[in-house]
Amino acid sequence: MKKFFLFFACVILFGCAKNNPEFIPLSLNWYHYEEDVRGIDASYTAAEVDSSMEETCLISMTRALMEDKNIQANSKSGKEFNVQYFGRIQSEKTVAEFRGVCAQPNDHTNFEKSILFFNGEKGCNFSAFCDKNGKIKDLKVF
Repeated sequence: MKKFFLFFACVILFGCAKNNPEFIPLSLNWYHYEEDVRGIDASYTAAEVDSSMEETCLISMTRALMEDKNIQANSKSGKEFNVQYFGRIQSEKTVAEFRGVCAQPNDHTNFEKSILFFNGEKGCNFSAFCDKNGKIKDLKVF
């Protein structure tokens, strides 16, 4: 499933490259976090993200990252991100939360089982939420 989403993200990225002369190549490695979300934050309550919401949110998140000025400014020659996502309850609604960090070449962590931690490199971390309609909210790049 992860390979399908990586392939799908690449198709979108290359498709957009033809239409945008300022295209910055991004590689996104998607990981659906399968462990208890309270390990990330004790106040979190897990929620199921169905396949329709998952697909819509992954497409929306890809688009949001490609259009983000901070990502573009820090990715002139391209950038690879590991992106962890999971469902949780926020304000009594199900959201998909995304957490991303620049991929390190020798990091072989299984982010489906391990918590993704942010690093200190500027423009190399981001977080966002996606609602059931695929709307990305609170995208923060830091």
